[in-house]
Amino acid sequence: MSDARRIFRIVVWAGVIANWSFGLWVTFGDPHRLLAMLRLGDQPSVLWLYNYAILLMILSLFYIPAARDPFRYRANAWLLVVGRLVPVSTFILGVLVGFMPRGFLGLALADSSFGIVELILLLRIFREGPGAGDYRPAP
Repeated sequence: MSDARRIFRIVVWAGVIANWSFGLWVTFGDPHRLLAMLRLGDQPSVLWLYNYAILLMILSLFYIPAARDPFRYRANAWLLVVGRLVPVSTFILGVLVGFMPRGFLGLALADSSFGIVELILLLRIFREGPGAGDYRPAP
């Protein structure tokens, strides 16, 4: 396994753990405190945040196969990058037009950090090609 694949695996798992930490805090912790800490604005209802947290945790489960074998789970590998970078653009645009509080820039920074590193590593992994013992699709 190449160094890029090892690092990719670590970064993807770190992102999954970060997403699950966020989701578990919302689900079993104090979501109002989390909103205050991240400066996402005071909300009278956090029902939307529970929904977001559960969906985020489910989405993260689809990242795991790509961390194990990005060649076999190519779609998962590319979609995990999209799943990081699309929210970044949404958060930045939302803040720029005044729809979202400035705290969403922190979430954009976190997601873009994971997404850009994963993108760079994934491009390198596919440029190097599969190594010995890796999954190879039938011709």
